[in-house]
Amino acid sequence: MKTTGFIGLFTAFVSSLCCTVPLLAVVIGTSGSAGGLVWFESFRPYSIALTLGALGWAWYEQLKTKKMIDCACETKKPSFWQTKGFLSMVTAVALLLLTFPSYSKLLYGEKKQEVVQSAQTASQKVAYVTIKGMSCESCEHHIKKEVNKLKGVSAVDVSYQKGSATIKFDSKKTSIADIKKAVDATGYKVTSTKTL
Repeated sequence: MKTTGFIGLFTAFVSSLCCTVPLLAVVIGTSGSAGGLVWFESFRPYSIALTLGALGWAWYEQLKTKKMIDCACETKKPSFWQTKGFLSMVTAVALLLLTFPSYSKLLYGEKKQEVVQSAQTASQKVAYVTIKGMSCESCEHHIKKEVNKLKGVSAVDVSYQKGSATIKFDSKKTSIADIKKAVDATGYKVTSTKTL
């Protein structure tokens, strides 16, 4: 049961790599190669199934009734690794890892957008950027955080479903090339840009 629980935990970790690594990269300040793990997304359904299967088997083994043999022998107390408590902890961590994309936005600190006091000026631009490689909400927040670091950016809207971002910025403070560089630094790739 101990091994099966660890297999479930490991496969849950693997299934969340494409989403947790970008968050870890932002936290430690190195976001360059985090988008390179996007290919794990294609294996996510399989690792989720393996995780649920391994945990299901571990719970089955834990809960099945064992035939008691009448004997005068002493029964050993199971080690911590063989208890329902340990398996419950492994299951909880595995479920947190499996559901990470749905709550990842809570872990990214959002930058307050600059308030533009004056009317729309000639230097205010909107960039529409097509991005390749995003697979979940965590990818959106990773890109949003990097682009928000640029001076003059007043709003960033990223959609992994559309594979795009809309960025409002002051062209006197930053450029479309800076925006492309910031997105590319996350490991995702800008495939096209359009500025209005």
